[in-house]
Amino acid sequence: MTGPAGTEPVVVRVDRERCIGSGMCALSAPDSLVLDADGRARPVAEYADGGAELTDGLAEAVEFCPVEALALHSASGGYRIAPAE
Repeated sequence: MTGPAGTEPVVVRVDRERCIGSGMCALSAPDSLVLDADGRARPVAEYADGGAELTDGLAEAVEFCPVEALALHSASGGYRIAPAE
């Protein structure tokens, strides 16, 4: 799958130690992120098919995480896309 023009499939990773369970990510990208029973975020899919589409909601979820517990990585290259290090 591909996202907006010029983007590649992505994998979202959650640092569950850093996550505070604000829920902003699940609201912004409900097709990509949910809160587990422990209140922390987790990806909906394991991305076994090579990644997911980069949607506006997913990009916002990563950008607005109050503790930067989310990161987007290239599905094909593995490098970090967002947030910038």
